[in-house]
Formats: sequence, structure tokens, C-alpha cells
Amino acid sequence: MTIAVHISFPDTKTDPAKNFNYRCFSILAVKYPEHRFNFIFDKPYDTQLINQPNITTHVLTPQIKNRLLGHYWYNYKLPSLLNKLQADLFVSDRINISLRSKVKQQIILPDLSFLQKENLYPKSESRYLKKHFNQFATKATGISVTNQHTGVELEKLYPQVKGKTQVIGMGLNDKIKNMDADKIQHIKDHFTNGKEYFIAYITDVSAPNSIVLLKAFSAFKKRQLSNMQLVLALSPSQKEPLIKDFSTYKYRDEVKIIVPESEGTLGEITAAAYAAIYLPAMDVVEDRGLIALKNNVPLITVSNEFCKSMYNDAALYAKISDANIAEKMMLLYKNENLKNELANIGNLVGGMYSWDNTASNLWQSLQYSPA
Repeated sequence: MTIAVHISFPDTKTDPAKNFNYRCFSILAVKYPEHRFNFIFDKPYDTQLINQPNITTHVLTPQIKNRLLGHYWYNYKLPSLLNKLQADLFVSDRINISLRSKVKQQIILPDLSFLQKENLYPKSESRYLKKHFNQFATKATGISVTNQHTGVELEKLYPQVKGKTQVIGMGLNDKIKNMDADKIQHIKDHFTNGKEYFIAYITDVSAPNSIVLLKAFSAFKKRQLSNMQLVLALSPSQKEPLIKDFSTYKYRDEVKIIVPESEGTLGEITAAAYAAIYLPAMDVVEDRGLIALKNNVPLITVSNEFCKSMYNDAALYAKISDANIAEKMMLLYKNENLKNELANIGNLVGGMYSWDNTASNLWQSLQYSPA
């Protein structure tokens, strides 16, 4: 089988290992040397990234810098290349596919956030996807989704995709290893003067709930009178000051705001935490909550079907209110058995999320695609 895959790195600072198509299809190329894989880039790439003999690379211009160029690339440049390659299947790096190609095409759909009023897409791209996704879903021979909830909602909104969807999960790096008591204490000494702490992940997705999180921490401190700290782990895209008038916040000395220098550092800070908090304001797939689960750290997250589909029984679910979030923080603080139980369940759930598992599930999804 000849498979063509679009791989798009937004910029030179992007970690290739985080690109879904690059990571999964690199694994599949090694696993299935009898098949041919064509990696299609829309701009120059680091040639050292590709060393598998059954992977052939192509740079197809123009570079996709905006929605108009993306439409032109997919519908007027890509079809001829796919014909030249005699591709049996094309897998997009984006939600859209080519409406002009007769080659079988697969969509990898992380979530449906582009349909939400508040999302992370540029407005022009969001409008484009909302306008054309019905066509994309109809034409695609298969749609791989990251979780069950996305698949269910997709079939409700677009009944024509029934029978096309397959759940493949998502890739996740290995958990932090060899975190003994001395290492954990070293991390606590460095970040919180040796005190226990909740780690809260602040990303573009969860930042809108930062104020309610701080209010919840205030309520927790007032009722527990403990030395517990709160570590706000910002993603690189977040800028300080994160919260307006933070200098007047009563417990500001017990809140540490950090930007982890690497994914490894974030994993270590997570593994040493008492518990983790992740409060997404949108139904967007991110790895933050899963990092906690994979490192045996109990998680507090938002009570909605999207999050429950991601974390199952491995998390405590809270409404977006300071009282309810504080209640869950106090519950974990008071109930050591519950904390340990959630950590054990989280280890099992988190262990299901790996690049190897996701690549294998994706391969099954590609084989399932109807003719």
C-alpha cells in the first residue's frame, strides 16, 4: 500500500516529536517496511528527521501561510501529486481534505472545538472549517478521533459519518521515571521551599479559568489553614502577569508561577505534586491532564462529557465555580485513601495513552476505511 501523509510544522521551533502525523507514521513506517510512505511537506524541512528507507519525502509548494493558500494547496496542487505517486490513501495534517482528489482520504480529528464559539483557531480558518466540514466529512473514507465523546458528537452533528469513525486515542510521552523520595523532596525544596503543592496547568485552553482557580485556592486555604502551595505551570505561550491585580491577591506568596523549561521539567514537577488541577474552558485535546495521570498524580478537572471521555474514573470532576473546585481540593487533602485510589486508576488510564498505542490504533483505523 502507498500512503501519502501531509506533515506541517508551523515554525522552526516546533518540536517534530509532537507532530501527530510525523510521530505516528514514523512508527508505522518502521513497523510495516513492506508499505510505502510519502511524507509531503509544504515548506523545507530538516532532512535529518527522515531516515527510514520506505519513507519518501516531497516538498509541495506554495507554503500554507493562510487559509486561501491552504485551499489552493489541497485542491489544486495536491491532487496531481497524489496521482503521480499512485497513492492508495492520503492522510491530512489538518481537519480539511482535498475535495478535488479521487484518492481515498482520512481525517484525523482531535476534537470539535472549531465549531465552538470560543476556540483557538484564527477566525478565518474557523469560518472556513464551519463552512466546508460537512463536505470534508462526507468525502472522507474514514475519520479517526481521539476519544469516544468526539466520535459520538460528530455522528450527532453529521449523521453521514456513521460507520466511518474510529477511536485511536492520542500520543503521550513516557512518564517520568526514578522519582524516588529524595528527588521529590529536592523538587519541592526548589519550587515551594519543601512544602506540598497543587500543580495547575495554565495553557491557552485553561487560562480563562485562572481567576476561579485562585478563588478556589483562597477558599481552600481559609478552611484548611495548611502550608499547601499552588504552582501555576504556564505554557510557553502564556505571558506574565497572567492575572490582573495579582499583587493584591491575599495568598500570592503561596502561589508560584513558573514556565517549565522543558516537557521533562514539567513531568518532574507534576510527579512531585500532591495533586494536579486542569480546568479547560474549551473542548480541546491537550496532554496536560494526562501527564498527571501517567505520573500517578490525582487530577481535578472540569465536569463535562468531553473530560470524562478523556479521564474516565481517574479524576475528580468539578463544576467551574470556586466553591466546587475548592471542595474537590479539600476532599483530596483530607482523604488519603481517595488520593491513592485515583493515582492508581490514573496510572492505568494514563498508560493507555502512548505514541505506540495510538499509532497501532491509527493503523487499524486506516485498514478499516471502506473502499
